[in-house]
Amino acid sequence: MTYTLSAPRDPCGGVRRTARRAIIALLSAVALTGCAETTASTIDVATLEVSPTTAQLQAGATTTLTARALDENGAVIVAPVLRWSSSDNAVATVSATGVVTTTAAGTARIAVSSMGRSALATLTVTPQAVASLSIAPSQTSVLIGATTRLTAVPLDADGAPLTGRTITWASSDVTVARVDATGTVTGVAPGAATITATCEGRTAQSAVTITLPPVQTVAIAPTRDTLAVNGARQFTATLRDANGTLLTGRTVSWSTDNLAVAIASATGSVTALSPGTAILTATSEGRSATATVVVLARLASAVTVTPGVASLVVGNTVSLTTQVTDGAGNVLTGRPLSFTSESPAIASVTAAGVVTAVSPGSARIFVTSEGKTGFASVQVLPVPVATLELSRSAVTLLTGEALTLTATPRTAVGTLLTDRTIVWRSGAPNVATVSASGLVTAIAPGVAVVLATVEGVTANSVITVRLPAIASLTLTPASTTIDAGQGVQLAVTARSSSGQLLNNRVITWSSSNEQVAFVSSTGLVVGTRAGTAVITATSEGVSATTFVTVR
Repeated sequence: MTYTLSAPRDPCGGVRRTARRAIIALLSAVALTGCAETTASTIDVATLEVSPTTAQLQAGATTTLTARALDENGAVIVAPVLRWSSSDNAVATVSATGVVTTTAAGTARIAVSSMGRSALATLTVTPQAVASLSIAPSQTSVLIGATTRLTAVPLDADGAPLTGRTITWASSDVTVARVDATGTVTGVAPGAATITATCEGRTAQSAVTITLPPVQTVAIAPTRDTLAVNGARQFTATLRDANGTLLTGRTVSWSTDNLAVAIASATGSVTALSPGTAILTATSEGRSATATVVVLARLASAVTVTPGVASLVVGNTVSLTTQVTDGAGNVLTGRPLSFTSESPAIASVTAAGVVTAVSPGSARIFVTSEGKTGFASVQVLPVPVATLELSRSAVTLLTGEALTLTATPRTAVGTLLTDRTIVWRSGAPNVATVSASGLVTAIAPGVAVVLATVEGVTANSVITVRLPAIASLTLTPASTTIDAGQGVQLAVTARSSSGQLLNNRVITWSSSNEQVAFVSSTGLVVGTRAGTAVITATSEGVSATTFVTVR
């Protein structure tokens, strides 16, 4: 498509056309003489054309656009002054001579202008095509369960890397190796697989071999065993990789260093041939472990431990005696013995069979020899209480008061014992009571013996309970007036020094003038004749008075 811009017509067009023809002829003559200068730009451009008007290029390609300037008569203007520009330099740029260089995918319009006229060319830039695909590494090895990352790079025709392209991944055998969208390969099972990367129709491949993790450690069980001549025992080998993962399905070879004593089968079964010692070796993938096989003429049939039952106080020890016998009851000497405690926190045992009582409770001590086991039962008792001390051997309390007694148990050498249960009891709970924690409460006047007992050992404290002393007496009314022959009842209140109200105390009454007023033993005052008398109430040496006036 060609963009054509035409100049408008004017009434003087004939004159202008004649003048322009003369100028064109002049310019042609100048050109024929080889002059580098031209005045063509002074000729009005009526039409400007660009070619091609549309184009499609890959990014990075170049093309040259051409422009043709025509005057109003359609004649080509020689060497016009042209200006080129791009609507989007990020997509395509254009030089002063019309050379277009594409940069990135997109659309750009290239404009050319001269003498106020212009024309446009539309360029569509597509991404550079992928010419090839590079993959790295081209071959690799992966352990089962492990992963490795493959990298694929798209390249253009010149071998330059292309970015922003989508790459898909596939495995020729997903039962052997899997690959995800990022190119990460995971080993599934031993074997070989081809990993293919694809981008815009181009492919690259990597050969992947999946291998088993190598054996890192070998362990034999048991590590030591004793057999009788002609006896047999199956040994087992446990294989693990560097991460400690159990390995199965691996080949294990078995051998002994003394074929005269014992031989091993391909499966790890050992047969005893004659008395002696042989070292059994299990080997897999260059890793090995050993076990000791002791062959004896006769094997242990029973292990007897003496004493079979023992009682120990915490801290004490006992040495166990062990006897190993064969099936006929013959004593076997020099046989290996292994001592273990089922509860080391209660009773521990040394390799020589010395048992130490650690804390109260029961435990069994096991003794094993050549696969046979005997045991002793050990009862550990707490250290006995030898003495019991109370914080107070005697104490005096007023009714209502309380005091906490503490009991301290000790061993025969005076060592303090803790976590023992103390039982408390009062011999006269109507006088003083005692709680389970040793809190003594005074109830009534008298004497009570409080007993503390632990593990058969007793201590006591004598508790004397007294009434609080009277500190003050108060008479009511404080004064009164009565007629002769009339009576009034007086009331007395006794209190302790702390202000506690005291009841049931003995009160003695007296009158300073019984001729005027008489007072009974209950505090009833009777007027006899006119006058004044002082009535006194006394208890425990404390007195109070009131004035009585008789009319």
